[in-house]
Amino acid sequence: MALILADVGGTNVRFACARDGAIDTSLTRRYQNDDYADFDAALEAYLAHAHVKNLQALTVAVAGPVTGHSARLTNRGWDFDVRQLGRRHGAGRVDLLNDLSALGYALDSLGPDGTDVVLEAPASDNDQRLVIGAGTGFNVSPVLRVGDRTVCLRAEAGLGSLPTRVAKHMLEYIGKPAPWVRCAEDAVRGPGLAELHAAATDQPKIDARDVIAAANAGDASATASVETYARMLGAFIQDLRLLYMPTGGIYLAGSVVRGLLGSPARRTFVDMLRDQPTVKQRMSPLPVSVITQDEAALLGCLAYAQAVT
Repeated sequence: MALILADVGGTNVRFACARDGAIDTSLTRRYQNDDYADFDAALEAYLAHAHVKNLQALTVAVAGPVTGHSARLTNRGWDFDVRQLGRRHGAGRVDLLNDLSALGYALDSLGPDGTDVVLEAPASDNDQRLVIGAGTGFNVSPVLRVGDRTVCLRAEAGLGSLPTRVAKHMLEYIGKPAPWVRCAEDAVRGPGLAELHAAATDQPKIDARDVIAAANAGDASATASVETYARMLGAFIQDLRLLYMPTGGIYLAGSVVRGLLGSPARRTFVDMLRDQPTVKQRMSPLPVSVITQDEAALLGCLAYAQAVT
């Protein structure tokens, strides 16, 4: 009997198979979402690859809101329903959780090679932490330690309004309205960097990864865009710090964050994180790390499945 784990983002879906409480790393696979009509088709392809015929349970991390027994990807029209998934694939148990919550459940399972320090600072306790993800989308997960249990709270921080301190950096740079920004995540996710650079240069839009690559190669306009993005994301994290008070530390995740930290704008970003989040009270810096393990959300799915059974 197998426990199937899935980490479903807007661009890719990763699958893993766990038996006897451990992931079989030889069966971990990543698929492009564009190659499949829906999650069920991708899951069927993986089950065939892994030769899984007796599906005990399925735990799925979704990059989108999870409500009760259903979920939907924010940046792709894929729907998830616990009862339908169980019926279609013969799973005795199906659990859905937000992908950032999955990263939160993974924090206690990550080894020393699973994270890199971005900003060193003492953690006052380990009871309250915050995972922040910036990739195809943007969201957070507050991570609470209650006794010997880890609890990750649901949030959709990216779907709220863009904070004033973030919008200020953007408007100072492009000098005109940003019609692509309908909510906060539109400004600070990966496609937001692509839109920002296109607006600033009056050039056709290119992928955020290409903007960062151009900055790494010394292109002045790309460097300016990535520097501005670093200020915007840093300013947003300061707002999130006040909202969630993660005295145990902040953990960053996502392809755009990792690209930013490998760019010339890393120093600007760290300076923003080191800055004071409010003028009303002096606050000590918090430790900030980046999650580097690609399979972290799958580890979190396993930890969650073990906790609820």
